[in-house]
Amino acid sequence: MSTLLHCVLRHARWAVCLLCLALFAVPGVSHAKDFIKIDVSASTPGGAWYVGMGAIVKALSEDYPDMEVTLFSGGGGIANVIRVDRGQSQIGISAHGVISAGLKGISPFKAPAKNVAGLVNLRDITRLHFVVPADSEIQKLTDIRDKKLPIRLGSAPVGTNTELFSRWVLEEYGMSPKQIASWGGKIYTANEAETVAMLQDGQLDMDMWIGPGEAFRYQEVLRTKKLRLLGVDADVLKAVEEKYGLQSGVIPGSFYNNLMGKDIPVAIATTELVVSRDLPDDVVYKITKSICEHRDDIVMALPFWATFKPETAWQDLAAPLHPGAARYYKEMGWMK
Repeated sequence: MSTLLHCVLRHARWAVCLLCLALFAVPGVSHAKDFIKIDVSASTPGGAWYVGMGAIVKALSEDYPDMEVTLFSGGGGIANVIRVDRGQSQIGISAHGVISAGLKGISPFKAPAKNVAGLVNLRDITRLHFVVPADSEIQKLTDIRDKKLPIRLGSAPVGTNTELFSRWVLEEYGMSPKQIASWGGKIYTANEAETVAMLQDGQLDMDMWIGPGEAFRYQEVLRTKKLRLLGVDADVLKAVEEKYGLQSGVIPGSFYNNLMGKDIPVAIATTELVVSRDLPDDVVYKITKSICEHRDDIVMALPFWATFKPETAWQDLAAPLHPGAARYYKEMGWMK
């Protein structure tokens, strides 16, 4: 190779290197620094929250191409609060009572959540059910405690809203899982199909469930077996509201084709979206705007969220409202 050719190639290589450095250094040429990653924590695939949060992910992706929005499907109410607090997810969904417990750092949380801010109150009412066979000797929840009944309880796995909220209520009555076991009782964690079979076959003395609307499990059992709902006493409802943020409500007598009696007083919870406090205000503003403007699309995906009204979505949140969300609500004239 000639000296002249070697020199030309050497200078060409330097020119290419300098050009590459310039491209990465010039603002706007690479959009990596402007690209935003948003992890949205929902629930297991197929669940109501998974469907609803999937609609939110779709809205954000359509409105903001500069956001890489992904749906995390391994969460749940408690896990979602923890993920947002740790910065593993930027948006999460949970129940008001769970968020409240997380901020206080009370069981099942080991320390107060400090990186969680409020975003949207969906006002999706979920009702805590205590269901017994119609011919059960249990007329009220205090009968279990006063008679120390060796009750067979149906519940959901530890960490779910059903398990957590029912435990809070029963403990307020003086019935912890340990005490129930000492009376010869047992708590069974079963899936939908197993619960239906156990109720129908008389293998459960009481079943517990929380969710929106009417539970399929009870609709199915009522085809062949009479069931009855147990109410929660006013003093217990007041106590769990003050301690955990659960609210007072009713299961309407019209539910389940009027087969389980009149309106029953129970603990209820609303569903809320939370966001990382350290997420920039302008990003949270965009997120809030997109969710509110796509309200109808989101509700179409999950009709249970028809209670979601953008003009009141900033009210009654468990966590302090994020400034970016507040900016949007004020801009729309809904929040003063």
